[in-house]
Parts: sequence; structure tokens; C-alpha cells
Amino acid sequence: MTLSSKPLLLTLSGAAILVLLTLGTWQVQRLQWKEDLIAKAEARVDAAPVSIAEALGRAEAGEDTEYLPVSAVGGFESPDVAHVFGTWEGRAGAYVFQAMTLDEPEGRILLVNRGFVPQDQWAESYELPDAEAFTGLVRNYGPERGLSAAVAPDAGSNLLFTRSIEVLADELAPGRKDAVLPFAIDSTLPTELPLGGTTRLEFRNAHLGYALTWYGLALGLAGVTFVLLRKSG
Repeated sequence: MTLSSKPLLLTLSGAAILVLLTLGTWQVQRLQWKEDLIAKAEARVDAAPVSIAEALGRAEAGEDTEYLPVSAVGGFESPDVAHVFGTWEGRAGAYVFQAMTLDEPEGRILLVNRGFVPQDQWAESYELPDAEAFTGLVRNYGPERGLSAAVAPDAGSNLLFTRSIEVLADELAPGRKDAVLPFAIDSTLPTELPLGGTTRLEFRNAHLGYALTWYGLALGLAGVTFVLLRKSG
């Protein structure tokens, strides 16, 4: 390496190391944000349920309502259900969604995930629980991507591969989509068929690994640069 090339090496290596360190620090910040989000969600599920009207007001105000416990009062005007493919404790089956017409906000429709049903126990409809209100956790199911979004519904078996609110509203509330709330709920009632209380409180948090990767690359690049400079004298 010539003397004139050393400044160029230092400049390029320094810029690259700075970028890598910046990315690592950003991932540390994301880690702190994610840990705070997880802690809030885990604490939230143990809180007393609020009304659907209150949950809707919070959502419209921009508040995070994911996993917020709610109590919904209303009725299921139609026995129609939508099966959404899924698994529970290693068993293949589906999660059963049904449309509830609410007493408050009056006339609005809430999509309810009543729980899991093994594949060999699917039915066209399911008995409703003897409860004054449906309790559950708010879920903000948005449009899904990847395979779930690409696979078309199986009309023959009434099977969907997405929990998208828009897709479920097409299936369960045709002609009334404007009345469907922007979120669904996962039932927390202790029912057996469908099996209630199957919400997975699992959060992917890989930010520490990402941070270590970026910092490790920065350290490695610094080491390589040092060796090259030493060899060049």
C-alpha cells in the first residue's frame, strides 16, 4: 500500500465504521422500545375489561389498543362463521370468526375470534356460550403479506388463510362493511368448542442480535483496517 492510499483507506473505513455503529445504536434504541412495548402489553392483558365503545374511542384517538381487554354486549344475528387456518399446541385446525352486532355502539359490527377448533371438529356453526357479554382482547388485524395474502380462500371448506379485517368483513358482513369496527377481538371466554383463550402473547424481539451483528461488523472492519495499515508500514 502506498503512502498516498492510506488516507483513502482511513476515510472509507472510518465512514463505513460510523455507519455500522449508527445502525447498531439504532437497533439498541429499537430494543428498548420493543421491551417497553412488550411490558405494556403484558401488563395490559391483566387489566379490567373496558367497553367496546371506550376501546373504539381510544383507537380513534390514536392510542395503542392491542391486547386491551374488552367486554362486548350484543348478539350474533347470523350463525355464519369463517374458519381461518391456524395451529394450536401442535394441532392443525382453524380459528373461528363470527360477526357480532353490538348494542353499543349501536348497530356496529364486531368481528370475534371465538377460538380454535381442530380440523376434524369443524362445523357450519357453533353453540354460543351462556354469557351476558363476550370478553376478549383487542386485535388490530391488518392486511397480511406473504403466503397468507397470496393463498385464495377455499370456498369448498369455508377456509381462509388471513385474519385481515377487510377480508373477514367481506365474508361475514357483506353489504355492511362500513359498520365493521377497525379491530377484532380474541375471545377470552373459557369455552371448549371453539376453544377460547388461545391468544398467543409471544413477541419477536431480535433487536439485540441485530445490534451485536452491526457492532461486530464495525469491530471486524476496524481490525482489518488496522492490519492493513500495519502491513503497509
